[in-house]
Amino acid sequence: MLAELQRLATELGKTPSQREMDKQGCFSVKAYQNKFGTWNQSLKKADLALNKQGNVSDSDLLAELRRLSDEIGETPTSRDMAEKGKYASSTYSIAFGTWNDAVREAGLDTIRLREVPNSELRDELERLADQFGQTPTKDQMEEHGRFGASTYSSAFGSWNDALREANFELNREKDVDRKRLLDEIRRLKEVCGKVPTANEMEQYGCFAATTYNRRFGSWNEALQAAGCEVNNRSNIPEPELLEEIKRLKEDLGQVPRAVDMEKEGQFGWATYKTTFGSWNDALRRAGFELNNRTEIPKSELIGELESLKTQLDRTPDRRDMDQHGQFDSTTYASAFGTWNESLRKAGFEPNKRRNIPESELLEAIRSLEHEVGRTPIRSDMNKIGEFSGSVYKHRFGSWNDAIIAAGLDPHKILRPSHLDHVVRSTWEADIAELLLDAGVDYEYESLEVHYGEGSTYTPDFVTDQYVIEVKGHLYEPEKVIKKARSAMSDLDNSQYVVIGTAIPADIHIPWENRGQITELFD
Repeated sequence: MLAELQRLATELGKTPSQREMDKQGCFSVKAYQNKFGTWNQSLKKADLALNKQGNVSDSDLLAELRRLSDEIGETPTSRDMAEKGKYASSTYSIAFGTWNDAVREAGLDTIRLREVPNSELRDELERLADQFGQTPTKDQMEEHGRFGASTYSSAFGSWNDALREANFELNREKDVDRKRLLDEIRRLKEVCGKVPTANEMEQYGCFAATTYNRRFGSWNEALQAAGCEVNNRSNIPEPELLEEIKRLKEDLGQVPRAVDMEKEGQFGWATYKTTFGSWNDALRRAGFELNNRTEIPKSELIGELESLKTQLDRTPDRRDMDQHGQFDSTTYASAFGTWNESLRKAGFEPNKRRNIPESELLEAIRSLEHEVGRTPIRSDMNKIGEFSGSVYKHRFGSWNDAIIAAGLDPHKILRPSHLDHVVRSTWEADIAELLLDAGVDYEYESLEVHYGEGSTYTPDFVTDQYVIEVKGHLYEPEKVIKKARSAMSDLDNSQYVVIGTAIPADIHIPWENRGQITELFD
């Protein structure tokens, strides 16, 4: 593999890009990533210079941007530069701050989309999280995402609120450079027009307030290190703190939680912890009953489970407890380890089933679609669905593949970094990789097949000899079979190949034997 890298570098007269390897090399970029960890690690092992250049002049960078714009006929994205350009997209971010700043400097129009559906914004967050294996940062969105970080702030109120909406934990970077942390305080001060609070850092900043607490000891000490006056009062009188709890209770119509105080109160919950020992102790001092008790006797938790089972006439699940029970399901997970273990302790058979029929899993997706009024995302299933999202990932490979198997239109388009086109499922990505590894030239969704009265559909892959369709679960079998027969009758010079579930085809390859697709081109 390393020899092939060096051979291609000699042929090209430079370090090959990922796109060049996929198009001209003997192995796919994915194969190098699997073997060496990353593409750049592969280059280092082959003693080749990395493609990322750090000493390129601004004028050369901008000239390349304009050249690429002329080539593709529109303002290029960072992905366009990575796939077709001369320099790494990160080189532009280093030189100009962000990709969009570089685009503006080149005199081109930015192409970040506006008025994008929130579901699409959440999907892009999930895609980046899958790509980087962590909660995506604003910088990663600017450099590798489809949208600008400001699009998320406009849609959700802040970048962190967007992360919360997508059920991601806030970015909690470790070993963040001290200067970056202090610069972020100063930046936020300019944005807010005043010294920012810890809550404002959580809402609008790049880092979590706890990151500052770990590095500087407290938020106030971080402010002082940034040259800002401390705006969090200390030694606040207890009556004033208790009065704020009462005010917030009136506004909310219920006993406030610590998170309510953090979001909507005048003081941080940590102030209450410092003054009273804990949030619950502060609630007691204010004369309120606790709404999140700790150290609840297990016998009391089991008793509530038994009571809820009698009420529902069945074994309760986590959502039942969250909606109707005295405690929340996380209390049980904390006390017993898992929800199922708490059921066992109560003498109930856990309701987390195994080997659930695929038909039942897919019907749960369709039911959820009717409930939420749109194609559901994975977090919808985790929150209010019948099964957990992990069940679908285990059974179908990904949530997106499960959506397709249920006969719904996926709202997440996958953009693998090693391919020059999108795919609509990991199954399609697998077949694309097999074709690339075999050196097969193909086009993706380039052919329209007519069926019925004015209806068309586009098969997945088109080569000189074959039209290849990747087929999972058949949700509307009659319609799928009609499409397949139309394709077979319309294709005069090509054979219709189906990989996966058997439907009419010139050649059918079961999914478990998908590697046989390469034998057609030997």
